[in-house]
Amino acid sequence: MKKFITLLFAGALLASCGNEGETSNEENTNDTEVSDSTEQAIQTVDGYTHYGMEAVTTDSPLDIHTFATALADGKTQQCTVKAELASICAKAGCFVIVTLPDSTDMRVMFKDHFTIPTDTEIGTEAIFTGEAKMDTTSIADLQHYIMDEMEGEDVSAEKKAELQKKHDAITEPEIEPVFVATGILVKA
Repeated sequence: MKKFITLLFAGALLASCGNEGETSNEENTNDTEVSDSTEQAIQTVDGYTHYGMEAVTTDSPLDIHTFATALADGKTQQCTVKAELASICAKAGCFVIVTLPDSTDMRVMFKDHFTIPTDTEIGTEAIFTGEAKMDTTSIADLQHYIMDEMEGEDVSAEKKAELQKKHDAITEPEIEPVFVATGILVKA
């Protein structure tokens, strides 16, 4: 019985990793909707589509320059940031990358593995809320993230070659800025 439950749990976990948790806002309300598989808070903000489990505070998000200055002290902090998307996980839309003013890339991971559409255009404005921190990312994870970026149908051969060079150059873990978002608003 324990083996059956373990296998059932593992299967459910694997199945959830490939789901596209895409949500659309066709109504202009502030209600919370519930999908068939998981509860997702839906937030309606004119010109944006919400993804994630929590509403995003839109009152005064930090611009990427102010955020980078605040992150420089290396402390973990809760905040809301407004930035343009530099890259999106082409495999499942399970993370995005934004570029900080010093040209450092910051991976924005999505808490509880929610996703955004993989065809979201690069350069799209987004506002995300959650926890920012400096973290050590293993070689295997760094390579995995790059492979995910390469897997989309819309990724050009030039971009794939660039990502492959990055993949091959990874030889040690990196201490890098990471943002774990609980919600994101993507400009429509």
